[in-house]
Amino acid sequence: MTFVVGLFLSFFAFQKFRKSKEDNRYFHLNLTISFISFGCVGLVLTTRAWIQDVETLVLWNDLLYFFVAPLAPTAFYLAFHMTGKQSKLLLYYSYVCWFASFVLYLGVILGKGFETNVFEFPFGKYPRGSAFVRPWGILAPLGYFLLILPSFIKHYHYIRKHYHLTLFHGVNLLFLLTTLNAPSILGFKVYPGGFFLFIPMLLVAYGVFRSDFFDVNELLFQKNGMFYFLFALLSFVLIFISFGVSFGLSPNAYESAKWYPWGIPPVVSVFGAVFLSIIVAGANPSARINQLCAFALILTGFYVIQSVPLKLNISYVVQLRISQMTFVAFAFAPSIMVRLVFEAIGQKSPVWLKGIDLLCITAAILSPSPYLFVGYYDYPWSRVHHGGPAELLVGANGAIALVLVLITFLRNKGYINFASKWIIGSFLLSALLLLAALLPSHGIPIYPIADFQFIPAFLLGYAVLRHGALSLEGRTIQLSQRLANLGLITMAIAAILYFPLIREQYGVGESAFHLTMIVLPLVLFNYLVVYIMSRPLAEELDISYFLLDLEKQKADEEREKALIAQDKAEEAREESEKLLLNILPYKVAQELKAKGSVNPVRFENATVLFTDFKGFTKVAEGMDEQSLIEELDACFTQFDEIILRNNLEKLKTIGDSYMCAGGLPVENRTSAIDACLAALEIQSFMNQLKEIKTALNLPFWELRLGIHTGPVVAGVVGRFKFAYDIWGDTVNTASRMESGGETGKINVSKETYELVKYFFVTEYRGKVHGKNKGDLDMYFVHRLRPRYSQDPDGKAPNQYFREVYSRISRGANIRWKKES
Repeated sequence: MTFVVGLFLSFFAFQKFRKSKEDNRYFHLNLTISFISFGCVGLVLTTRAWIQDVETLVLWNDLLYFFVAPLAPTAFYLAFHMTGKQSKLLLYYSYVCWFASFVLYLGVILGKGFETNVFEFPFGKYPRGSAFVRPWGILAPLGYFLLILPSFIKHYHYIRKHYHLTLFHGVNLLFLLTTLNAPSILGFKVYPGGFFLFIPMLLVAYGVFRSDFFDVNELLFQKNGMFYFLFALLSFVLIFISFGVSFGLSPNAYESAKWYPWGIPPVVSVFGAVFLSIIVAGANPSARINQLCAFALILTGFYVIQSVPLKLNISYVVQLRISQMTFVAFAFAPSIMVRLVFEAIGQKSPVWLKGIDLLCITAAILSPSPYLFVGYYDYPWSRVHHGGPAELLVGANGAIALVLVLITFLRNKGYINFASKWIIGSFLLSALLLLAALLPSHGIPIYPIADFQFIPAFLLGYAVLRHGALSLEGRTIQLSQRLANLGLITMAIAAILYFPLIREQYGVGESAFHLTMIVLPLVLFNYLVVYIMSRPLAEELDISYFLLDLEKQKADEEREKALIAQDKAEEAREESEKLLLNILPYKVAQELKAKGSVNPVRFENATVLFTDFKGFTKVAEGMDEQSLIEELDACFTQFDEIILRNNLEKLKTIGDSYMCAGGLPVENRTSAIDACLAALEIQSFMNQLKEIKTALNLPFWELRLGIHTGPVVAGVVGRFKFAYDIWGDTVNTASRMESGGETGKINVSKETYELVKYFFVTEYRGKVHGKNKGDLDMYFVHRLRPRYSQDPDGKAPNQYFREVYSRISRGANIRWKKES
């Protein structure tokens, strides 16, 4: 029992270890190892009660102490954790115990772990520990009394605040009972208390669950923990039955006439309940009601198992031991059945269920004791145990549960659905059959109708399946069912082939009964392994297929949305790119996107062009706002197209003034030429507009235009509204060229003149005063020289001009002949 409880708890502790955070991982790891070690103490004690050969016993003790040795260091670490990690000595002492454990391992490896000198007790042989084992046996109890007990007393309030008291008492009792094993290891014949380790293990289990170390509901039901635990236990029982009958049941066992027909009802009940538990649990392993129903059916089967040997002519001691083992599990039937009923009606477990649980635990503890049965009665149908106090406790607990469930049903019958009523009805029928079994066990000669438990078992299985707790059918689930059915056919063929072999020893009826008891457990085991153990995997795969299909559909939808979003994003990007390029030059815009800012740059030979409308204010006074804006926009739009054709960059407009520049943001050698070409086009456009307005007798604007070439600094100003601008004296000089010019003409500075004089017809104006600039040399640019013009007016350049222009832009130095 200690070993089973230890494995059970270590499973849950390991699950928690896998999911716990970094702070608690060491705690849950030590908890897992500790539970395994305490459980293996139970195996050690079992070998000492079972193995008579001393050398074999020593060998098994050496092997098992590999798993028992970590008990001491992990237990001290757990105590350190329970004190809130305040007692550092406990942590350091756990390291010392680890060292002692490694010394123990060394002795075991050398074959000197335990001595062949043993203490003989009525309950087994206890070998003495060698010098390699004794330090471990001394340190553990010594540390408990000198360190753990004082630390627990000192930090009692912290422990009580953070942990359930059951855990506190269970841990202390574990240490005390384990300490009682130390004297026999050290060479003193003292009664070992380890026999009762399962009691504090159960207390620790209860305390651990109540302290919320584990999410029990998640592990038992959502993670199918109860499902796997139950059917692992059931698998062991089925194999045990098959091998026990095959190797332990002689033909003499059938000499009694009681095996037929009295043995048939319990056999049908046992295997019927097991088969139904497999069907119900396999239908939906993750459903709580299915697992509780399977648990209840298995416990019912455990009770009826003990009725089968009583129909055979075998030793009463064997019959008694089988009954005691089955009652350890069956004692929990009232607790499970009540939980099943309340799960079915959709209510929380009642408070009084804790009392039922306590009685179940007490009955389970007393079941292996002499208090379960105190003899037996011989009836015509079979032998029946004479019930003792423990059996009466099981019966009384069942009766109490029956009455309380009946009261609950009567109070809520108007709200309970049909399937739930079937579940409650099957529970009541099963409880009545079991209570009736108390009569023959106390001398009243009535056939134990509890052997017919297959009736309420079938009702219960039908009700739970009818309740709707069925899983989805799918491809992999259907495959597991077919594999299980194939196993059934295989076992049936094997049984038919085996029948003639046992027919020589048994009669026909005995052979059939014997073969049934051998083959049917194997059939159910096969069905359980193939169908049940693969069922959760199959269901997960089917759900995975279903989810994959959903994910594929979602992925397709998301892909379509992504493509649409990508198209929209591309459109938005292009739109923003277009807007950015409307504000900034291409090179500057790219730098701004790449770096988030633009470094200012100095250009040594930039050409700045300014325009301004003469008499704008006077003309504007006679126009409405809308017409004024439309007129101005039409002019500036035309200017934009002209300067774009001539490799200039628009900088800004200020009222009726227009400013642009050449030779930036990409430096070139043709900016002055470009500006003059653009100026000719602009003045030509304004002249055409003047002619049209004059013909329509409408007011018109005349334009002054000035150009200057020189160094400037260019950059981007502003964070939210970007603007590409230039600074320097060149800008001011260009503005003076515009203000000092004449309407309808292009006025340029001497610096610009020197760069364009070989291409354009110019006129020197002399020195003209510029505001804040003094006297400045100014020139009018009238037209392209005839050799470079393709039209009589000299506005459009010809091919020869373009060839020379191209050579200059590529960096060639041109030597000009003097023009006549």
